Parts: sequence; C-alpha cells; structure tokens
Amino acid sequence: MKVLLRIRSDVEKFPGGDYVQLLRTRETLEQLGFECIVAPGLAPMPAGVDAVHLFNTTRIHETWLQYREAKRRGLPVALTPIWHSMREMRRFYARLYRMPLFPVWHYMAAKEFFYARRSGLPILPAATLRYRALQREMVGGVDMVIPNSRAELDAMRLELGVEPRAARVAAPLFDEPAPESPGAERRDLVCAGRIEPRKNQLSIIRAFKSLGESGRRLLLFGGMSGAHPAYERAVRRELEPGVVEYRGHAPFAELAAAYRAAKGAVLASYFETCGFSALEAIAQGARACVSDTPYTREFYEESGAVFCDPFSIPSIRAGIEKLLHAPALDCNGFLRAYSRETVLRETKEVYECLTS
Repeated sequence: MKVLLRIRSDVEKFPGGDYVQLLRTRETLEQLGFECIVAPGLAPMPAGVDAVHLFNTTRIHETWLQYREAKRRGLPVALTPIWHSMREMRRFYARLYRMPLFPVWHYMAAKEFFYARRSGLPILPAATLRYRALQREMVGGVDMVIPNSRAELDAMRLELGVEPRAARVAAPLFDEPAPESPGAERRDLVCAGRIEPRKNQLSIIRAFKSLGESGRRLLLFGGMSGAHPAYERAVRRELEPGVVEYRGHAPFAELAAAYRAAKGAVLASYFETCGFSALEAIAQGARACVSDTPYTREFYEESGAVFCDPFSIPSIRAGIEKLLHAPALDCNGFLRAYSRETVLRETKEVYECLTS
C-alpha cells in the first residue's frame, strides 16, 4: 500500500511539531510495510497512491487544498489535526498583545495571508475569509481523524462544532530508551522547542536562574523561528556559559543523548498538543515539568510529571525545584502505553479502518 504524506510547503525552513509527527508517522508506516511518499506543499499528486495522510489544521491554506485534491481523486484521507485549543491560544495572545478580549479566530485567519506571503504561495482568500469553515469542511470530510489524545479530539469537536466521520486516538512513536551509563549523574535540564513566545523560554530561563542552582545548566535546543526577532534577542541576552546555553536545532539522536544525561526536561509552553519533547525525555529516563492543560494531563498524569502554570514564573520555578529534588521514577508502566508495539498495533488498526 502506498501512502502519500502531505504537509505545508515551508516545513523544512520552519520545522515544527507537525513535521516531527509526519516523520514519526512515516517511520511507523514503513515498519508496518507501507510505502510512504512525503510531498510538502501543492505539487501535483503522484500516480499510484492508495491513501493520503494530511497534517495540521491550524495552517489551513495548503492542507485544505491537499484535502480537496485527494477527495477529487476518490482517495481515502486521514488527518492528524494537531489541534491547539483555541481557548488556550486566546489566553496566550491576550497576554502577548495585552488585549483581554483577543479575537483569536480572526487573528488566526489573518495569519493565513502572512504565511502565504512568507512561503511565496498565491493568496487563497477563502483561507482568511472562511478560515473556520474550511477547517470544519476538512475535519468533517476526511475519512479518519487521528488526534494524539481524547482531550485534543474533544476540544476540536467543541470549538469547531463538527463531528468527524470517524476518529481514533493514536499516540506518536518515540525512540526506545537506551541503556543508561552506570554511575552517571543526571544534573542538567533540557528545554526543547522552537525559540518563540509560545514556547515560553524566557519564563523558563528566569525561573531557572532564580533558583541559583550552581553546577547545573539549562540547555536550550531548537531553531530560531525567524518570526519573532525581538524575542530571540531577549533569549540570547539571557544566555550565560555554564548556566543557560543554547545548542540550536538538533537531530533526534543528539536530543535523545541530551535527555539521557539530563535530570529533567521543562516544557512550559502556553499551549501544546501532546508535548512530544516531554514524552521523548521521559522515554530516556528524565523527569518532566510540563504546562498544566487538559491535553498534557491526559498524557502525563501517570508519568510522575510535575505540572506548572506557564503564565506564572513562580509556578514554573516551583515545578523545576520539585523536579530537581525528586527521586528517579520507574516509568516503565507509563511507557508501555506508548511502546513501539502499541503504536504499531494502533496505527495498523487505524489504517485498516481507513481503507476498509
């Protein structure tokens, strides 16, 4: 079976969690014996495709056009929505722009114009003027919606007011834990994610520095987004060798090695879906401090994760302090729910339903 995986055209220039999900999905499908073709953007669909898997409903312009082409060809379509809660997004943007009644739907629609210009795409007026309607059409029209959690699915249903034809929650694949070096002491903290306001690195840095922990470092991994130069400069001003260090964008293997040597990972983003980097960290034996949201609660309640309020530096500080002084946990039971065998079985079941 040949599956076409489609995503936004600027994914290599501006990689994000949607691209991580695509790569993990490809890895899963190939292990199941599927042939996968990755085709970002709006290039013509290759011949001989049996099914199409789309990623990201937030950036609706290209995803909707990809969906329409697949439906015109009569192909079954799966969708990994990566649905960010609009309630949480409104709260974040209200703080960022100091507007208590922030018009989040209009703002996200207007950003479609910006993204098209940045990517060199022809403007699609419907993506701005009918932003929510296009999301509804796609979520209600694909053959299978595959969210990462029940909380994500519930938020999408509520906020769009549409019921998918079929939906199956499927966890993402992650790297199996590597053997830990005997006697190695875990000391540092890792914060992985694109450097941008949503990921909240500035608050994490300031919370960490306020602890005055000598002999520990906060290591930042992730590319500069390019869309928030003032924020990026502010993060760079906080860097201090031996205290807060920036490692840039790193491949999976390098990041996994950092997690294996770390005491914990901090993911205090203002909004996330599954918070994939925290799952990766736990898989490598690190503790996690994550934002307290319905999505992350569903994922990490049983992992021993520490939850914090991303809007409060004292709360992030308290979460980090608890993480640093907590004993190591046995997360084998938690990780079994996300084991390679479990993910492969669930993905196989999803695709059997998709093509039946």
